[in-house]
Formats: sequence, structure tokens, C-alpha cells
Amino acid sequence: MKSILELNETKVPAVKIDPALNKYDKVVLFPEKLAKANEMLKNSNFAEVIGKKHNS
Repeated sequence: MKSILELNETKVPAVKIDPALNKYDKVVLFPEKLAKANEMLKNSNFAEVIGKKHNS
């Protein structure tokens, strides 16, 4: 097993993603959770806070 320092020096990724997962690329797996997250973002001032940080 490689140490953290050895991994940091290499250009090879430490995690390999299975190409078979590409079939889920355009699929919404949890529509209820997505709808809830979108509603929470709509009711929050998150976009305003982020906008202020980027404009500063």
C-alpha cells in the first residue's frame, strides 16, 4: 500500500470509476430529494451570499 506522500507525487488517480456507471449520467435517481433540495435553495438566500462573494 502506498503512503499519502507517494500518492501525492503520482499523476495516476487513486480512484478508478467504473465506466458502467455512465448509464446513470442523465438519470435522476432520487426525484423526491432533488425536488426538496431545489425548494430549499429557492427559499434560502444562498445565491445572494455567493453572488456577494464573487462580486467583492
